[in-house]
Amino acid sequence: MLASGLLLVNPTWANEKVVLQLKWLHQFQFAGYYAAKEKGYYAEAGFDVTIKERNSSVTPVEAVLNNQADFGIVGSSIILDRMKGLPVVALAAVFQHSPLVLITLADSGIIGPYELKGKRVMYSKGADDATFFAMFHQLGINESDFEHVAPSFDAGSLIRGETDAIASYLTNQPYYYKEKGYDIHIINPINFGVDFYDDILFTSEKSVRDNPERTLKFLEASMKGWRYALENKDEVIGWLDSKYPSEISHNYLQFEAEETEKMILPNMVDIGHMSSERFHRIADIYKQQGLVDEDASYSGVTLGEYLYTQDALPFWAKFVFAVAGGSLLLTIFLVGINRRLKAMVDNRAIELSEAQANLARYVDIVDRYVISSQTDLNGIIIDASTAFCEVSGYSKNELIGQSHSIVKHADTLQSTYQDLWSTIKQGNAWAGELKNQAKDGSFYWLDARIDPIRSKTGDIYGYISIRQNITDKKQVEQLSITDSLTGLNNRMYLDNVLSDEFRRMSRYTLDLSIILCDIDFFKMINDNYGHLIGDQVLISISKILRLYCRDVDVIGRWGGEEFLIICRETNVEGAMIAAEKLRAIISDHVFPRVGHKTASFGVTLAVPDEAVEDALQRADQALYRAKELGRNRVECQLKGIENKPA
Repeated sequence: MLASGLLLVNPTWANEKVVLQLKWLHQFQFAGYYAAKEKGYYAEAGFDVTIKERNSSVTPVEAVLNNQADFGIVGSSIILDRMKGLPVVALAAVFQHSPLVLITLADSGIIGPYELKGKRVMYSKGADDATFFAMFHQLGINESDFEHVAPSFDAGSLIRGETDAIASYLTNQPYYYKEKGYDIHIINPINFGVDFYDDILFTSEKSVRDNPERTLKFLEASMKGWRYALENKDEVIGWLDSKYPSEISHNYLQFEAEETEKMILPNMVDIGHMSSERFHRIADIYKQQGLVDEDASYSGVTLGEYLYTQDALPFWAKFVFAVAGGSLLLTIFLVGINRRLKAMVDNRAIELSEAQANLARYVDIVDRYVISSQTDLNGIIIDASTAFCEVSGYSKNELIGQSHSIVKHADTLQSTYQDLWSTIKQGNAWAGELKNQAKDGSFYWLDARIDPIRSKTGDIYGYISIRQNITDKKQVEQLSITDSLTGLNNRMYLDNVLSDEFRRMSRYTLDLSIILCDIDFFKMINDNYGHLIGDQVLISISKILRLYCRDVDVIGRWGGEEFLIICRETNVEGAMIAAEKLRAIISDHVFPRVGHKTASFGVTLAVPDEAVEDALQRADQALYRAKELGRNRVECQLKGIENKPA
């Protein structure tokens, strides 16, 4: 009675005590977990959670596997740990992009990975350094090309000259240097095609297998906390000032909060989203570095591999199911014999009835969950599944009697449909990806297979199409090649296009010009108006470039306030005219709060059989000369020619 009374007085008294081990000190980087605790989400799920700061003597993985913690936060190195045989399981990737970058002082002249050769670089070796090594590997830079400096975990090391470049978090440390009055340059691996997850919530495999429901409850409460934290940043910052002292200024925490949201991308993907394709890419990078064998497997690293499987059940449950299953099979066998002996005809009737019922259920399942349709020889829809109706937004009556042009999206090339019809009319199956438009104007992507339907004599009398909705996959693919701020193509995509266009130029003897654009005095905008206004200027100029460049041109954010335009089949005179038009439009544009801003342009013409880097270097030299000559101008640098002014 006394115990019951205590439980009534304090309903959280019986909650399970759980330890969450952070990878660093208290700061907004872990806001979702504070919110889950402070708003009672953990308590509602049955947990009494203690959130521990980084312990320099033990890693989060060691803490969880040694039972010093139940859950932990780690980077993409969890893939490497799994391939090395450590029984860890990823629950959610909170950061969709890794904020780990290299920072150099602006006056050092080190603006990219190539300038690091012969320099001192400070980072934690063996601890989430794979992003740097992957970037160096792709650029042909060896570890021996620079001097590794052991980390001091002190951002001031760069200012004191103890290193030339320092590993830093994009979410907070740029603010440190700004506060100290130092201009910096950021070398971000994502601009070179290396895009890792970070801040992954994880636990041990034993914990998942012993109680998967408990793991799910903790995960759901944590993600609920993250959603609350991103919508109530000031409240979380208040906790960091009072309950979780971080020794960081209020303004510093506000900067970190805004930058953290950019890493999480809550408006583009579900918080904690994990992609098997991204994990596969990360695993390949670790293998390329020789950190594990080529045949090393990371199987078992995600929570979904344990849910609702036989391995997720305790031994006693497996035993009960096995006995029950065996008994059921024996009973069915005996009943079957008895029925066959007593009433063969009745039994056949029952079997037929059951088969018909099963077939009806199967047909119903296919209708509800498989996106399919059937047409006549002219492509007119004569049947459509419920799943097709749901994804397209049209009723079955609206679809039947129409051609598939009713869902055709304008972005899908006419050549795609020409190839489709040419293939199926020859009696062959066609497979490919199609972008369709729903009734409400939204779009969706399908992986489609279309087969001819033949009569007994072999004649084709129609076509049947089976499709799979791959919209989420296409959105993730688009995310990987898009700059999250401006919506333009990112550095990785531009590198790939440049390589393809240089090969095409050399093979077919085509003109190819390159334009580099840099916003003049952009640092003054950030200093005088703040980074949010600076971001708005970048977004506005991106819109101008997208609006006034040709459809065949490829436009992207090259880095910071620089943009690159790849002018296909364009000579240098045409590129100069295009650059001058863009310069004039930007110069005339009035930016909110900032007023007029200008930009400088560097133009070059690519030469067959030369390296991409040589052409980019000429464009950069032309841009530098435009800056030297007073900015707000276009300069050109051709191979073998000193210069060519606008």
